[in-house]
Amino acid sequence: MTEKKILGGRMGWLAMGTLAAYAAVGANEQALAAVTKDGATGAAVPPAANLPVKRFNIAAGPLDAGFAEFEAQTGLKISTSLTAAAIAGFQTKGVTGLHPAEEALRLMLDGTGLQYAQKDSTTLVVGLRNSEEINVSTGVVAALGMTKFTEPLIDTPQSVSVVPQFVLHDEGVTTLRDALRNVPGISMAAGEAGAQGDNLTIRGFTARNDIFLDGIRDFGSYYRDSFNFEQVEVLQGPAGVQFGRGSTGGIINQESKTPGAQEFVNVQAQFGTDLTRRVTADINEPLPDLAAGAALRVNAMANEGGVAGRPFAQNRRYGLAPSLTLGLDSPTRFTISYFHFTESDTPDYGLPWLFNGVAPGSIRHNYYGFADQNYLKTSDDILTGKLDHNFSPDVSLHSIARWANYPRQAMITEPQICSNASASVPVGGYVSALPTSAINSSQVCAFTPASNPATILVNRNQIQIKSVEGDLWDQTELTARFKVAQIRNNLAAGVEGGQEVSNPIRTNYSFSTKTGSVSGSLNSVPAANLLHPDTAQPFAGTGYLTTVVHTKSKSVGLYFVDTVHLGRFIEASGGVRWDRFDTVFNSNQPVAPPAGGTVSAPIPQTQQVVSKPTYRAALVFKPNSHGSVYFDYGTSFNPSAESLSLSVATSLLPPEENQNYEVGAKYSLLHERLQLDVAFFRTEKTNARETDPTNSNNILLAGNQKVQGVQFSAVGRLPEGMDVVIGYAYLDSSVVSSRFFPASVGYQLANVPQQTFNFFLTHKLFARFNGGLGGNYVGSRTASSTVPYVPLTFGPAQTFASGSAPCGATATTCYQVLSTAMKQVPGYWVFNAMVRRPMTDRIEFQANLYNVLNRFYIDQPHPSHLIPGAGLNAQIGVNFKF
Repeated sequence: MTEKKILGGRMGWLAMGTLAAYAAVGANEQALAAVTKDGATGAAVPPAANLPVKRFNIAAGPLDAGFAEFEAQTGLKISTSLTAAAIAGFQTKGVTGLHPAEEALRLMLDGTGLQYAQKDSTTLVVGLRNSEEINVSTGVVAALGMTKFTEPLIDTPQSVSVVPQFVLHDEGVTTLRDALRNVPGISMAAGEAGAQGDNLTIRGFTARNDIFLDGIRDFGSYYRDSFNFEQVEVLQGPAGVQFGRGSTGGIINQESKTPGAQEFVNVQAQFGTDLTRRVTADINEPLPDLAAGAALRVNAMANEGGVAGRPFAQNRRYGLAPSLTLGLDSPTRFTISYFHFTESDTPDYGLPWLFNGVAPGSIRHNYYGFADQNYLKTSDDILTGKLDHNFSPDVSLHSIARWANYPRQAMITEPQICSNASASVPVGGYVSALPTSAINSSQVCAFTPASNPATILVNRNQIQIKSVEGDLWDQTELTARFKVAQIRNNLAAGVEGGQEVSNPIRTNYSFSTKTGSVSGSLNSVPAANLLHPDTAQPFAGTGYLTTVVHTKSKSVGLYFVDTVHLGRFIEASGGVRWDRFDTVFNSNQPVAPPAGGTVSAPIPQTQQVVSKPTYRAALVFKPNSHGSVYFDYGTSFNPSAESLSLSVATSLLPPEENQNYEVGAKYSLLHERLQLDVAFFRTEKTNARETDPTNSNNILLAGNQKVQGVQFSAVGRLPEGMDVVIGYAYLDSSVVSSRFFPASVGYQLANVPQQTFNFFLTHKLFARFNGGLGGNYVGSRTASSTVPYVPLTFGPAQTFASGSAPCGATATTCYQVLSTAMKQVPGYWVFNAMVRRPMTDRIEFQANLYNVLNRFYIDQPHPSHLIPGAGLNAQIGVNFKF
């Protein structure tokens, strides 16, 4: 790879800074030019010299600390023109045992992409190899950007997937969702009624509230763009010790781009099908004479375009992310950054269910909304200040503070045909009522899977919400390396806290109605024909406010994680965290609605306070410096107000509790160019919340759920321009026990595919072309954990004496279920391709082709609607480097 494709190490932007240092090597250039390449090992070796043989004991960790230890143990001097901040961005695996000094230094630099040479009898020079093509990081990402994790990735006892910058670039990724398609065990979901934006599951459990930005929870309901991503990090398995509430299946962290020491301007322009236009700019300007070395970086983005196969969906996004770092060459570094992101979309909630599957007929491209009336608007502002101070090579303080404001407005049409079944009833069982019409719930639904699609009417359910979410947060952390009784410890300990607010206001378009003696609700918005919806029909309907909610949560968390190095082969780590999560909720009753309208009753101030510890313990066995085998145990919890939503019923419930067990192995091959990971895991939720289907106010911790399986991944940067990203996950999910939904026991959890597989491979082709081919497989997914299958056909009404009906204690009329079917979406394969070619040293051409077979598939399922994936589309771009 060339200078255009730089893969960050611990922090990718610091690795970029080494490119500037390359230009400044100056007096050391002749020494580095003398470096030759050892054909057997591929490592740089210096000319023969009588360097001492010593017994080394240099710990894994920051490279600058390793250099200090090397100099102390050998009496030699390491010379480098790299900035202190740039060196601090690299990690070393350390070195132990008896070695010649140059061999020890080679081992220390293994995987960093740095080279060394001997200048004289007392000095070694470290820098970049003199080459027209410089690859700062010859291997894969070696460490996480978050300081919560003190060990290199290969020694971190947890499944961690990093989607680095080169993958984002090769695949032409523009959103967080597309970046996460490179991680096995993740599946996408459609937004809930009040939660638009990125919704997904990790290892079988929702991660809607487990998305972080630079280590702090990114609470907003918006669709995240990748223009300011340095890399995306996914930690799977409960991570309650590091991140607090939630994280049942894991967390996602977006690592932002930040200033570095190299001057550059990168501009990308993309044009494609569906009127797609996208321009991004990444500008970094060093300010070496300001504040002990400073740098300014600005990222900007403008994106407009449609969605292939969905003719009325439109995405319009704009973003700006400036950041300024002071003290790059000092022990104290301060970065202030601002992130503004605006989206003004025409949203599309896709297609309707009809009982167990997508409604019949040729409806792939049908749109059931109102293109001139539907909207999704957000305008997010995030201001972050980050301070890092090194007291010594072994002790550092890290503090990050954030203010975030996430306003949004949405009006989205959800297509529906029949009501959802309240429970799964087996063949031969009885129900008290037949499915009702989604248009008028006082009437029986007139349609079945055997109905003529031309006769089926689709309800246009209007989801309208106006809300402001906010976040004020501070996180301060101390990392330290020290010895106790000659045993090395790597400690991360911190305190964090702040407040989060959510103030949604919801509007409804349904009015009470009655058919005979049956009461229900009637939608005032006109229905649409399933096969031929009138997309030009003017919007009509009467809306009124139904709820006005105010929620504020105040949190504080204290945590520490310590890793103890018990000799050369064994590392043990443990941690504990205590959280206090205090939520106050109230709901006001709106003004009197129109006749027939129904509003939520007022809820006086309701409070829930959760104080709870979480734990973590792990053991790592290292057969050598290139591999590890580990066992990991962790806990997490989900309070009722986790997503800042509470009620009188849920305020009395203690949190759901989760436990995770994981055994895994990691190994680096080909001089750190290829990393392999495999893990076997089991996650248990021992007290899942369940809502009584006959009484929504009766909510209990009454269910148990589990997900167990195996996960494999391989990420590599190999010779001949070959990049490799492969992942596979097998998830065996099931409902273990349930009080209100016993028929669901043994069935898989909602939106959890049993198998997922992803790959993307690139390689050099002829005439300086590089080509890439990739694909994703996602297995079939059910719509609901509590109602995995639904009745399809029913017998005639049967009348029973009061108290003797088999369909309920108060029922007198029952219908026998004659057939059932799983309510699920089928699995799918999607394939993508890429080709790129440098035209000059500063201009690169790239073309990406997505869904090359134009497959029709459901990408984001929801119990009440289905969002198809994009059809065949192409994007052609030009990348400019200055």
